[in-house]
Amino acid sequence: MPELSPSIIAFLFTVMIFGGFSKGAIGFGLIVSTVPFLSIIMPPKDAMAWMAIPILILNLYALYLTRAEWREIRRVPWFLITGALLVPVGVHVVVWLQADITRIGIGLFLLIVVAMRLGGWNPAKAGFKRERLASVLWGAAAGFLHGSLMMPAPPVVLFLNFSGVPRDAFVFLISVSATFFLLLQVLTFASLDAYTSGAVWQSLLLLAPAVLGMWFGNRFRQKISQRVFERLVMGLLGLVGLSLMVRNLWRLF
Repeated sequence: MPELSPSIIAFLFTVMIFGGFSKGAIGFGLIVSTVPFLSIIMPPKDAMAWMAIPILILNLYALYLTRAEWREIRRVPWFLITGALLVPVGVHVVVWLQADITRIGIGLFLLIVVAMRLGGWNPAKAGFKRERLASVLWGAAAGFLHGSLMMPAPPVVLFLNFSGVPRDAFVFLISVSATFFLLLQVLTFASLDAYTSGAVWQSLLLLAPAVLGMWFGNRFRQKISQRVFERLVMGLLGLVGLSLMVRNLWRLF
C-alpha cells in the first residue's frame, strides 16, 4: 500500500467526506463514491484494500439497523454462497491485472451505475422459474465484480429487483451481501499481504471523515433537493468514470 504523504491524506479525507455526505444525503453507497476517485492517485487494488475495512464496519452498522428483516436471508443463500466463492477469485485477478485495465473496468461499471440511477431504471419484479439457477448466476457475477472492481451494485440490484424483494428486505439484503463480500475481500487481501504494518489502523482512520460526511448529509437532507444533488453527484461520477476509461485506454493503445 502507498505511503501516506500529507497530500494523499488530504485527498483521502476529502473523498471520504464526499462519499459520506452522499450516503447521508441520498442514501447512495460509499463504494461508488470513493473507490473511483482513489483509483486516480493510487493503484486500484490499493484503493480497494484501503476502502474495504472502513466500509465493512459501516455496513455492519447498517446491518444492525435493519436486523428486523433477518428472516429474509432465506431468499439469498445460493446467491451468497456462489458470490463468496468468486470474491477471492476477483481479488486475485485485480492484484494480478495491470492497473490501467482495472481502471478501465471501474470506469465502465461506474458509467453503468450512473446510467441506471439517472435513467431511473427499475426492472419489473418477477419471480424466476429457475430461481436457484438465477441466484447462482447473479451471485457469481456479483462476487467476482466485487472482488475485482468493487462494483457489485448492478448484479445485486438487478437480482433483488427481479426476485420481487420488498423494500425493507431489499435494504437488509443489500447490507447482508455487502458485509459478507467485504469481509471475504478483507481476508483475501490480508492473505496476500496487502496490509503492511500499521495499514489497518491507518485505514480505520478513514471512518472519521466518512461518519462526519454522513452526519452532515443527514443534517442537510431536508434542506437540499435530493434529486438535484443526486444528479450533480452522478454527473461528477460519470465524468470520473469517463476520465478513467479514456485516459487509461489512451495509455494502453
